[in-house]
Amino acid sequence: MTSKWIIYGLLAIALIIVLNLVGPFKGTVNSDFPDDYQPLDSNPIPTCPDSPNCVRLSIKMETDSETLFEASEDALREMEAEELDSNSDSLKMDAVFKIPVFGFRDDFQIHLTDGPSDGVTLLHVSSRSRTGKGDLGVNRRRVKLFLKSVQSKL
Repeated sequence: MTSKWIIYGLLAIALIIVLNLVGPFKGTVNSDFPDDYQPLDSNPIPTCPDSPNCVRLSIKMETDSETLFEASEDALREMEAEELDSNSDSLKMDAVFKIPVFGFRDDFQIHLTDGPSDGVTLLHVSSRSRTGKGDLGVNRRRVKLFLKSVQSKL
């Protein structure tokens, strides 16, 4: 009877490992996003470490920085960031999200800069885990949810 539960446990662990490598729980990588959502050389947010628990993107948005800043702030509030520090003068936001079950904290940063032409703002976004190497895709999903929410507000 006990060996039966050990086998079930080992199978569950193996399934989680496989899903973390190739399935919906895989770690986050920038290649999960379209090419036009890739980091620019001008991205002021520090680069990601060499681990699959961080996303850092730059997106050209056809709107002014004030409108984009307000939409980004609203999106983060709707996503229920545990902490949110926004500065409209520097066009920067820092948020902290808490993972419900384990209590891990993830950092989410936004920095807006002027785009290559009038009416275009560059949205620089980063979501990264504070601890560990993998994130089971949490940061990737968080960035996708954020971008979808911001785009719906514009």
